[in-house]
Amino acid sequence: MKNILVSLMVVFGLSTSANAQLPDGSIAPDFTIQDLDGNWHHLYNYLAEGKVVFIKFFACHCPSCWAYQNTGKLEDLTLNYGPNGTDQVVVLMLEHDPNNGMNEFYGNSNWSQGDWVTGNPNPIFNVEGNDRSIFNDYNMTYYPMIYKICPDKTTKLMSTGLSVAQLYQEADDCPGTLSVSSDIEIDDFNAFYANGKVVYPKLEQLKALSIVNSIGQQMVKSEDVDSGLLDVSNLSSGVYFVQAVFNQKTTIQRVFIP
Repeated sequence: MKNILVSLMVVFGLSTSANAQLPDGSIAPDFTIQDLDGNWHHLYNYLAEGKVVFIKFFACHCPSCWAYQNTGKLEDLTLNYGPNGTDQVVVLMLEHDPNNGMNEFYGNSNWSQGDWVTGNPNPIFNVEGNDRSIFNDYNMTYYPMIYKICPDKTTKLMSTGLSVAQLYQEADDCPGTLSVSSDIEIDDFNAFYANGKVVYPKLEQLKALSIVNSIGQQMVKSEDVDSGLLDVSNLSSGVYFVQAVFNQKTTIQRVFIP
């Protein structure tokens, strides 16, 4: 009976999902909830800190949820831009099935697609009792369902087809710009990607130029700052930062390499 009831709920959710989610730009309902490790998470606290929050609604028994989990996209997003990366993004995973317990979360059940916990850097929540009002607040009708919530509390539904770089771009599209470091001054220096190269202005005061990744590792260094071009054709797709060193200051500008 359980299989039939849940299957009907999922089918219904998929059939009505086109118009059921919160309209983009809606104000995110607040919540405070405890994860599987006993840690508490308050949505509006994260937003007040300037972080972008991604909420993933899923179910342990859901094959499409498991398929998305195995892409590792939200996990990579957290590793690069979460608390142990640039600390700009928070990902929260809320499980919908009220009948699930720890066996299902760890994959020790025929009613689970696998181990959702081991090696996963994102906090997972077994949403029970009064906390289940969260699903109604966010009009959750299918899964996996992913919302982006900007620091101004506005929501946007995310496609599961987005890459990690595109998810970061979505985060950076929130009002304001994700800060790289509090002591970096953004100048009028403007660089952009074109045809395998980063193109930048030829400025006499420019002393050094490099491309760094999200954790500060130097990926490319220019040996000729007068050329106006920096070859990035060997870099994989993603978000990088152009670091320009002048006589008395250093500036950093984000650039997306497709």
